[in-house]
Amino acid sequence: MTIAEDSLGSMAASAFMEAAAHRGGVELIERWADEWRRLCDESPDDQPFYRPEWIAAHIRAFSPGANVVLLTVTSAGKLVFVLPLLRELAFFHGVPLRRLRAPVNSHSCRFDAVRHASTQGDAAVAVAANYLRSLGGWDLLELSDAPEGGTISAFADAAHKLGFHMGQVAMRRNPYVPVPTDPEGLKKLPVNSRLRGKLRHIRREVEGQGGFRFLRVNHADPSFLDRFYQLEAAGWKGTEGSAIACNPNIRQFYDEIARTAEQYGYLCMYSLEFNGQLLASHLGLAHNGRYFSPKIAYNENFPQYAPGHLIVSEIMQDCAAHGISEYDITGIDDEWKMKWCSQTRAKFIHYIFSKGILGRLAYALRFQVRPAVKKLIRHKA
Repeated sequence: MTIAEDSLGSMAASAFMEAAAHRGGVELIERWADEWRRLCDESPDDQPFYRPEWIAAHIRAFSPGANVVLLTVTSAGKLVFVLPLLRELAFFHGVPLRRLRAPVNSHSCRFDAVRHASTQGDAAVAVAANYLRSLGGWDLLELSDAPEGGTISAFADAAHKLGFHMGQVAMRRNPYVPVPTDPEGLKKLPVNSRLRGKLRHIRREVEGQGGFRFLRVNHADPSFLDRFYQLEAAGWKGTEGSAIACNPNIRQFYDEIARTAEQYGYLCMYSLEFNGQLLASHLGLAHNGRYFSPKIAYNENFPQYAPGHLIVSEIMQDCAAHGISEYDITGIDDEWKMKWCSQTRAKFIHYIFSKGILGRLAYALRFQVRPAVKKLIRHKA
């Protein structure tokens, strides 16, 4: 497929900084991948979920025929800002419109644009927002799963200052655990004292029976992945049909994530066994001093060992031994996760509306009419 570039690429804000919209399919991600990865290395918050291999895997698995729009800002030919989007027709509160959305779903964990960690990167955000004035073919930008204080947050604020209507909706928060550097600090985890005592009791009980076997794997071993998928499918996720093994597209996504994470050096999978039985497993990522656990599985036939919590306890110790300073539990602040920590980060959906009639109408219905109607109903109740 030939990739067409928007001819409106504007020399906004600086004679040395140019914004452009590139249009094509998933091959567009591959075309920019090397420069994109270099920018990630120089960004203020480099996470696996923002890298081109993650975005490309998502598109190939879940939106293979998608119309991709890549917003870029370059300075003297060097990439300093990138935002991948999918273009589609959609209804928004009854309004038919042209939507540019983040390439995300329930498997994405979080999403953000990438900018250079410098004043040049900050300026690039403003240039990208200003470029929306001349970018045609859209009524709504829907940027989901964006972390508080990230590049998308700055981008949305910049667009709002330029007169674009903007809406922000809070999502469930993301929990994380600072990993202690000393043994005494590790003994205070999890923060829930009842669970902490239970795990100590389980360890004492099992030590007399040969102990657990804990394993860390940094390559995409097909046999390890198959055992992980089988363990996940054997529990409630398999029963309700949400396990990776139940959907070939989801399996394609995680297979590719495992391969590319190994290729770029941040795959980190764990397993915990007892007497030959797989108790729990993580398909995880270790990157820039942080451990992320996008997918976990545990054996529901051994509740007496609290296997889901027990493997987290082992991973905490392994993270400390490898100089990992944070365990990002990923996903939402479920009750079981909050037994390990009290810290969470906010995450939002940002809506930016065009200045055209459909954009203005969609904004009014969602962020003016709807709140007014809700307020009226509460008042009458």
